[in-house]
Amino acid sequence: MRLKLLEPVFAVCKLSPHTQIPEWALSAEVFFLSKTQDELSVICPSAQVPATVEHSADWRCFRVDDDLEFEQTGVVATVSTPIANAGLSLFLVSTHDRDYVLVHQSNLAQAIDVYNQHGFTVKTNG
Repeated sequence: MRLKLLEPVFAVCKLSPHTQIPEWALSAEVFFLSKTQDELSVICPSAQVPATVEHSADWRCFRVDDDLEFEQTGVVATVSTPIANAGLSLFLVSTHDRDYVLVHQSNLAQAIDVYNQHGFTVKTNG
């Protein structure tokens, strides 16, 4: 399986569920939103996030770069199990076409090593 490391460093933000989706998030080239009764979560490049917003900073994002069928099973397990088994924390986001795995910047080199050891091809530039 191929993974591509996205360039920006991301932040995972927690906002009140009553907050309007912020313009600073919508202006990012890549962002993820989820809303529940408990919170509005925004994942976007750290540079977009105002200092006053509650967030966890310094996350790096791998995109699953294979063309997978929507109904294909096991993708999330395939990309998350090696990282979890290595004792690294991860944050996973899925869209219709892709899965994304975020790991903390401090664990990036180890995550790349783990993926390489498990037969993944990791593209880290361009």
